Amino acid sequence: MTDMLARLRAIESRIEGALWEDEVSERPERALGVYEDARMELQALGTPAAAAELRELQRVLAYCLLRTTNVLRRLDRHDEAAALADEELALARASGDTVTLGRSLMSHGVSALQSGAIEQGLAELDEARRTLECGTTRDHVQGVGWYWILQADLLNAGIVSGGPSKAIEDADRALALLTPIENWKGVARALAARAVAREALGESKAASEDRAKQLEYDRLAEAEPPTDKEPP
Repeated sequence: MTDMLARLRAIESRIEGALWEDEVSERPERALGVYEDARMELQALGTPAAAAELRELQRVLAYCLLRTTNVLRRLDRHDEAAALADEELALARASGDTVTLGRSLMSHGVSALQSGAIEQGLAELDEARRTLECGTTRDHVQGVGWYWILQADLLNAGIVSGGPSKAIEDADRALALLTPIENWKGVARALAARAVAREALGESKAASEDRAKQLEYDRLAEAEPPTDKEPP
């Protein structure tokens, strides 16, 4: 491993540490400080001559910006997040890494939906799914699973057509992907989405069962150490 790649690994490790120690633990301002320091350090590395090092720099910087924009949105600093989002997506495309690009597209798509750009947001989510479906790693499978959770949520909110029956179908797709890889946080979210849809159909007993299962998986997610980057 070259010195450049070693530095990139160390910076990425700090970003992931801030994600799980601060961002997920509801200390977004502290996480943001780590992400901003990491971004400055990454940008100060310049442009590596070696193609592999350049792609890795682009991948880690895209991931850093993904985490930064997510925190900025949580802090209602949407203008600042929007100013970084296009750069994040461009870096993710340039990196050639399908997991990075899929996650960036999902984050960008959700942001577009929240700003009212429905057509753009749905198109980016669809591109994210197609990108992630090209791979078979745990990260790829997890990303596709979360895509179906987002679709179920959008159906439940009436943002896309299809109604509660389609929301149940999409939640089931998420469960089929996320249960085998033991992504309990995603399983809990999918069960929550399915419960909402079942309530809308008047299936109160089934909805209650889903909510009870959701609590079980939420507890499992809290009890286990993190193994994946946080989905958007």
